[in-house]
Amino acid sequence: MCPFCRSFNPKRLSVRLLKYLSPVIAVLGLFVLHYIGIHYGNPEVKLDTLTKRSNFAQVSIKASVSSPIKYYAATGRGEDAGGSLEFEIDDGTALMLVRCYDDATRELVESKKVPGYGDSVKLRASFQYKGKGGFLILGSERGIEVNRNIPASATPIKAIIENAEDKFKKGGYVKISGKIAEIDNAKYELVITLNCGSDENQIKALLPLSVLQINKLVKENPEEWKECPAVGDFVTIYGALDKRGRKDDSYLALILPSIESIVKTNEEQVKKDNLM
Repeated sequence: MCPFCRSFNPKRLSVRLLKYLSPVIAVLGLFVLHYIGIHYGNPEVKLDTLTKRSNFAQVSIKASVSSPIKYYAATGRGEDAGGSLEFEIDDGTALMLVRCYDDATRELVESKKVPGYGDSVKLRASFQYKGKGGFLILGSERGIEVNRNIPASATPIKAIIENAEDKFKKGGYVKISGKIAEIDNAKYELVITLNCGSDENQIKALLPLSVLQINKLVKENPEEWKECPAVGDFVTIYGALDKRGRKDDSYLALILPSIESIVKTNEEQVKKDNLM
């Protein structure tokens, strides 16, 4: 519309297209930038290259979890508070602590992506340098991929004990079946002793207290777990191998990553899984 003669003067098609398509193109551009930022914006690095010059850098890392998780409940914030979670990773060049807080912890639990000792992980996280070292902060469950290599079949307990040094490596996952001979409620873990028919071939399975706490099954002690398996039960479990005890008195143990790693079975299956 001409402001002087009031006659209608239609705009050119190119101007109209530019006017109405600009917001659409701008929004699509934001989505493209978001995708590029997630998939191409975080360089994959090694832990030993992260220094104080890398402070607050967003990085991608492939590593293995080298310690059981530690969970710290949020106090004074109600039952729905996520608390904080931390675990150690090893990429072959260095060890580093990974931490996640409140919302991120709750997201990990709800999506069943809480890592366990022995898992392989790919992280997109923020590096923070403090003092003489640094740590990683995981901001969301979207920033972690967990690969848990669970064997398809069980290994006889006797075979693990006799060939621990030759065929089985620390942090490697194994699956075993046995009868629960003893349950000990230690301060920071539930200790389940399994055998396959004799006291000579026994192995301990350790369920960290933090695994029970993060699933809201206990508050301070493993003995609070109401659905805990009982002595005499036949179970099939899987976990990552670790050595515990002193150098002159060490023993082999399985570190369980979750409560789902304990499955009840029967005596016939236990005998079958322990045939040499």
